[in-house]
Amino acid sequence: MMRLFLVGVGLLTLSMTGCKSKTSTNEGGLRVFITYATFRPQCLTLAVEDRREPTRRESGVVTVNPEARSDTRVGVILKQAGWSPDLRVIAEAHEGSCEGPVIARQSAEVQFPEENLTDLKLDLRAEDLDDDGFFAMKGDYPGTDCDDARPDVHPGATEVCDGVDNNCVEGESDAPGNVQYWVDVDGDGYGDASAAPQTGCAAPVGFATRAGDCDDEDILVHPGQSEFRCDGRDDNCDGTPDNDAFNVGASCVTAQRCAGTRQCQSAEVADCVSALVPVEYFADDDGDGQAGTSLGLSCQQPEPGATTERNDCDEGTVLVSFVGTSEVCDRLDNDCAGGVDDGLPSCAAVSWHERTVLNDPSARFDAVANYQAERGWLAGRSGRVVHVAGNTFTAATNCAGDWRSAWAAPNGRVFLGSSDGRFATSMPGELNTACETRSSGQPGSINGLVGFPDPESNVFTVYGVSSAGHVVSWSYDHGASGSQPDPTIVTRFAANLRDIHGLSAEALVVVGAETVNGEQHPVAWSSPQTGTTWTREALGLPETTTGYLNAVQVLTPHLLYVAGDHGLLLEKSRGTWSQKPVLTVSGGTVPNLRDILAFGRTGIYAASSEVKDLHFFNGVAWSTVATPSETVNALGGFGPGEVWATGHDGLLTRWKP
Repeated sequence: MMRLFLVGVGLLTLSMTGCKSKTSTNEGGLRVFITYATFRPQCLTLAVEDRREPTRRESGVVTVNPEARSDTRVGVILKQAGWSPDLRVIAEAHEGSCEGPVIARQSAEVQFPEENLTDLKLDLRAEDLDDDGFFAMKGDYPGTDCDDARPDVHPGATEVCDGVDNNCVEGESDAPGNVQYWVDVDGDGYGDASAAPQTGCAAPVGFATRAGDCDDEDILVHPGQSEFRCDGRDDNCDGTPDNDAFNVGASCVTAQRCAGTRQCQSAEVADCVSALVPVEYFADDDGDGQAGTSLGLSCQQPEPGATTERNDCDEGTVLVSFVGTSEVCDRLDNDCAGGVDDGLPSCAAVSWHERTVLNDPSARFDAVANYQAERGWLAGRSGRVVHVAGNTFTAATNCAGDWRSAWAAPNGRVFLGSSDGRFATSMPGELNTACETRSSGQPGSINGLVGFPDPESNVFTVYGVSSAGHVVSWSYDHGASGSQPDPTIVTRFAANLRDIHGLSAEALVVVGAETVNGEQHPVAWSSPQTGTTWTREALGLPETTTGYLNAVQVLTPHLLYVAGDHGLLLEKSRGTWSQKPVLTVSGGTVPNLRDILAFGRTGIYAASSEVKDLHFFNGVAWSTVATPSETVNALGGFGPGEVWATGHDGLLTRWKP
């Protein structure tokens, strides 16, 4: 069945049977046969114009069979009221859609018949040899297919870099793989920034697909790298020479806090250079109002309170400074005049006074704790606890235990640590009553004690360390009438701990040794200022160092000393550990240091186990200040002018000017 289009008052579509149909009257009409071959028109139109009045025009779309490459379509044109008989009939085929380009056209000028149908034939020809729906670009009505022999080449096809204009648009310039390239003389992969680029799907030999080379004759100079020479040249072509790692010309501050600019020091190095002259600053670490710890050279105050005046020669004690101190007999250079005790006649005559406590040569004392001038406690094996007031010695009558450590509160109350993990406490006026004891909750020997009074109450909190690695605490209310709370375990380390000290509960240091491959190695931890994690101290010792750290004393927030086996004396000053000269005695013996008593950087006493000597370190060298008759186990005192030493066979020797 054919579909015919009739042009009348309106554009109508009629269905007719056969190809030679007649209207219902004998009125005239034009029957148009539109023939096409070798292509599939996406849109076929039929139009009629009044040649005498071209504004009179009617057109319609002719339905086609999309499967047929050759066909004939029929349309009938009826008389239009008011039109002249002089007509022009036009048939057109379009590519793509009715809005697409015309790819075939034929027209004819005819006289409209008064009666009966007159046949008119219009023949359309166009080429779509590859049957891709796009027509060859040739003839009077060219299509858009730039290669009508390839069905994969036509407008809208995907452009690729294959040497073919796949989508018939500007060759391969719009291919996704299309690149620009520049001449690359030095072969560093970057093209000359000053050269005009070329375009193609691939860069030929001697060209690069990256531009920006500011020196195309030096293979080392190109973008995409850091400056590698400090020489005033732009190595990475970013427009600025010697930037990146060198940052030449940038404002900076030297290590000595002096404002300056970065400048080349060599082809490899740039540094901050300042015309300002730094000066030395000093800090007051011991809190006596006078500064003596060097903070190095600086153009700015390195920390609050730092001063350029040095008026203290020992920042480990408030008893020494250039200002406001007089020389006394204490083995310190109190006035920083360069001489210890300045030859005071009263000092030269002072000697150590030795005695056997309570005439008990079987006693062994392992701890001493002072709380006032000439007052303190001795504690040791087999329940021996003795209060000392000048030359008066009073024994506690019921304080059973092997006591290894002691600490005395300012009011005279003593706290003890035993070999079986117990705490005990007593007062000078309670020596005839039993010591109050508490288990620490762990079985190890409590080897060291330190305590802190609460300034707003009668509570004293003591901290101890054990041979099993525990840190334990006991808070004791001196004014309470009822029972006291039990001690608590603060933390535990995989170590044998020997001593503990600090200026507050938030600034404790514990020392001892840990076992590694069957050997003991020195170790220390510091307490956390916040949280619960203790810090393992990096002592700076060789990994092969063996033995125990036996004693620790903290002098200021910035200074502490640690002593141990093999004559070891370590100093931690402002966060940095350093080793002091190893103690060596006559015959080349290097003894183990059992205890230390430090009164500053220039006044440190030590007791050793191999010899009976009492040793003194003045900040530079060791010397012997006394040789007691018995072995010394512990040191104490109420300042550098009052030193106690106690040990085997009831020994107590004191240096009191």
